[in-house]
Amino acid sequence: MAGWVDFADMISDLSPDDRALLSSFTALELSEAPTAVADTLRAYAEQSPDSTPSVLLATAGAQAAQAGEEDFVRRVGGLALDLAATSEERRIAHVCLAQTHFRRRREAAELEAFVMHCRAAVDLGHTGTFCYERLAVLYEYRGDLDDAIEICRWAIEALLGAGDDRSAKRFQSRLDRLSTKRAG
Repeated sequence: MAGWVDFADMISDLSPDDRALLSSFTALELSEAPTAVADTLRAYAEQSPDSTPSVLLATAGAQAAQAGEEDFVRRVGGLALDLAATSEERRIAHVCLAQTHFRRRREAAELEAFVMHCRAAVDLGHTGTFCYERLAVLYEYRGDLDDAIEICRWAIEALLGAGDDRSAKRFQSRLDRLSTKRAG
């Protein structure tokens, strides 16, 4: 619970606009008063014992990304990454940030940030398809077939390990197609 208390202080230090956005994307009443924020977070933590401040921020960031609040996502995503205590929390934060950078991928710096966050999520054992799919497509588009094939292999291993056989089969089909293309 100590992490939530410290987190309450951080939230109280946010700008009023960021606190209002965080409040709307978490569906939590996060006022300016540190004690009220602490009470709200204490109640949330009791109702959601598996959640952490980092996961709450990353989840809010994902919601904010869908709403187009990209600058806010960068701030809370970075904070989620800073607060992440486990590899799972870091993975979630990296995916959140990757999704945000992906939206502006036509800008070179955004594309590189996207790749960096996706690779970090993959290195941490990401078991969703977002990063694997986007990286495989990007590498194939660039003509980096070896990298695309490697990503597909990692995806298959991670997805089978997570019990997502259907997605693993899609990546196997992509791997087969890329291998044929490389042998070309």
